[in-house]
Amino acid sequence: MKKHYRFRINIDDDVKRKFMIKNASEIIMLIIIYLNDPDGWNSKGYTFEHVDANEDVFIRLASQKTIVEMCGLPNNLSCAELGGRNMYLNAERWFHGAKESKLDLENYRQYMVSHEIGHILGFDHQKCPCVGCKAPIMMQQTLGIGKCIPNTKIINGGIN
Repeated sequence: MKKHYRFRINIDDDVKRKFMIKNASEIIMLIIIYLNDPDGWNSKGYTFEHVDANEDVFIRLASQKTIVEMCGLPNNLSCAELGGRNMYLNAERWFHGAKESKLDLENYRQYMVSHEIGHILGFDHQKCPCVGCKAPIMMQQTLGIGKCIPNTKIINGGIN
């Protein structure tokens, strides 16, 4: 089983224009930090290396329009190929979060990156396991957490 992933990040031009991004280095650094969080997938032995070419995973900070076109999902979600290589982070969510998740913006970004890379690693969606339990990272917290507690950490490999 593969445990080391090389990734490249791109911020789409339409996203740069809309959000007036002049220097993407801060966004790229945050994604690198989130992927290598010791309480994230790193705690399960996965490592992630930022590269400029020959990547295993291609991460795009993308517009809602691009996500609808590439993933066929409603325009308020992010997406990634289950066991694949392409990951699309919704720029609207990156900059505004998701109130339904009950996470502040920084923690929402952590959740979003960890959740989508979980799909790349082969993990599918999970449900809230019990009242008062921490939400699994692979739960669609963007849509709400039900009776779970908001969570950005990996629990039992992403599932409870």
